[in-house]
Amino acid sequence: MQDSASILIVDDNRQVLEQINHVLADVGYNISFIPKGQFLFQRLFNHQYDLVLLDVNLPGADGYELLRQMRSNPKYRTLPVIIISAEEEEETLSKCFDLGANDYIRKPIHHEILKARVRSVISASRFHQNEINRRRQEALRARMKMLSSQMNPHFIFNSLSSIQEFVLANEMEKVLNFLSEFAGLMRQNLENSMVPHITLANELQFLKTYLKLEKMRFNNAFTYEVRINVSTPENIMIPPMLIQPYLENAIIHGLRKSSRPGHLILEIVETDNFISCTIQDNGIGRSRASKIKENQYRSVAMSNIEARLALLKMEFGGEEFSVTVKDLWNGDEPAGTLVKLSLPNDLH
Repeated sequence: MQDSASILIVDDNRQVLEQINHVLADVGYNISFIPKGQFLFQRLFNHQYDLVLLDVNLPGADGYELLRQMRSNPKYRTLPVIIISAEEEEETLSKCFDLGANDYIRKPIHHEILKARVRSVISASRFHQNEINRRRQEALRARMKMLSSQMNPHFIFNSLSSIQEFVLANEMEKVLNFLSEFAGLMRQNLENSMVPHITLANELQFLKTYLKLEKMRFNNAFTYEVRINVSTPENIMIPPMLIQPYLENAIIHGLRKSSRPGHLILEIVETDNFISCTIQDNGIGRSRASKIKENQYRSVAMSNIEARLALLKMEFGGEEFSVTVKDLWNGDEPAGTLVKLSLPNDLH
């Protein structure tokens, strides 16, 4: 069996079609065929093939023209093509390769040569594509690692400012408590940024420390709840630092500017094959926050998280990672913001 590779034959000679089909289908290839080139691009659009066997002498547009059109189309530029022809002139062979053919088979077709060349072209194409995918994945992971390591510098600066304020107020107990938690958080952040995935248990420990520090930093101006409905968080792997930027956004741009007592809820639930993370605050909402002058800058943390989500979707598929943000209202008054983040629970 040839790993179920799919081959499209374009030839108007019924005898040749039957011969190729017999030889290649017998060793496990999935064979389709069309007698005219005018059907080629419709078939390529509707089906995915690993190889096209293309006859030169076709009614209407010949094989040269069809090959030229394929190579001018980015979608089919790298699709392997083997030209089939009864012509033996070196000029014909040269023309085929100049137009981008991967190989050339002369009629009458020798069965063993056909199988060997088809196998060789498909194997080379798959190796090339696998190598491209491998390098692409390495580049994606390197960029995600870089983005995950860039914890918002505003948080670090403001934390140090809070320590300074505690010192000036001679609140040494607060200084010691804050420094202890802050040092632990920085160590966790450094360790987490070195790997593509961490356990959900480790991420939760990081988030709880972060929320505790922010509450201390803002002098208990808000309260928070962490609700976990996951059976074995120590066995679930997730990308680090995906949730923290949304918590930071809720605190800085929602709760901190609210005149009412602030409250934040972080809820993480496991459902089927996904982890659902909900962040809800009762702050001033996005509409009012966007009108405050100091909020007009583009958050570094949010820019990074958007870039990381885009990269993760490229790596794992568009449906695996998703985020939605909803404004909450109490009549005509903003009542906060709701963020829902969904990610797979099997990133091992």
